[in-house]
Amino acid sequence: MALVTGVTGCVGRAVAAALAESGWSVRGLVRAPSPEATRYAEHLGDLTDPASLRGSCEGVQLVVHAAADLSDWRPGRRIWQVNRDGTRAILDEALRSGVTRFVYLSTVDVFGFDARRVIDEASPKRVPPYAYSRSKLAGEDLAWSYHRRGLEITVIYPTWIFGPGDRHFVPELVRGLRDNKLVHFDRGVAPIELTYSENLADAIVLAGTTPDCAGGRFIVGDSYGLTVGQLFERIAERIGVPPPTRSIPFSGALAVAALSELAGLAGIGTGTGRPMLTRYAVRSVAGGMRYDLDRIRSIGYSPRVPVSDALSRAVAGLEEGAGHGSR
Repeated sequence: MALVTGVTGCVGRAVAAALAESGWSVRGLVRAPSPEATRYAEHLGDLTDPASLRGSCEGVQLVVHAAADLSDWRPGRRIWQVNRDGTRAILDEALRSGVTRFVYLSTVDVFGFDARRVIDEASPKRVPPYAYSRSKLAGEDLAWSYHRRGLEITVIYPTWIFGPGDRHFVPELVRGLRDNKLVHFDRGVAPIELTYSENLADAIVLAGTTPDCAGGRFIVGDSYGLTVGQLFERIAERIGVPPPTRSIPFSGALAVAALSELAGLAGIGTGTGRPMLTRYAVRSVAGGMRYDLDRIRSIGYSPRVPVSDALSRAVAGLEEGAGHGSR
């Protein structure tokens, strides 16, 4: 039996499917009954309410903690309540229930946005000053403290995630393309490392069920070899709009993002207060980071879904209205 948190999100639903295909029974932690409940058992609970988690890990051998608050710009208590305190709560329940292995989804953000070097699992943590990045590192640090208490931890660092159910990355690119508001940063030449949700799920199940991977750290990407500009062009082609032709310098993009965030805080122009562009997005998407993926490959990981199929599925899932979660 495996428990998957964030099971209605982009990654969680893919992990649940991959576990089921591998012969696992799956229980999903959900805040409300899900229409996908026929695919797995449910435990109603909320990471911000530790009492509601009681019993979620009973009879469970593996926990995959994919749930997170994904806000990339607005500071506040909730992102810490979910990403740090919620992680502590589910770790407590896993340890109390005798769970064997706990897989924590961190993020490559914790290594910082430095394009001058190739980042691997041994790289120093240079977490940028954003609540999402800092809270995910705090959750990871908590997970390692439970490893020392006897709960076997495996940490996954995904690169940019996309796929059916993505509410953030591809949907925001599509919105910008359709509104003709998307521009290239520094001509779109920076490389971007992507991981498709189904491929990531394969990597999570592989690392989370291989005995020798207990205590291991794994950066996961799919080595698609795209630049940011090529990604924009391929998505534009799939939705039938022209790709962006304008380009602004990286420094200019950061300035525009800062103004966009101020407008978002004031509720101007977006309807929801969500900025069209954030400094986090500029740095993490267009920063040109490169990652060494040898460690995850060394345990047998190879992405099953090629980039063409992955992008087509992601856009099709968006058009069908499948929206639950992302990075």
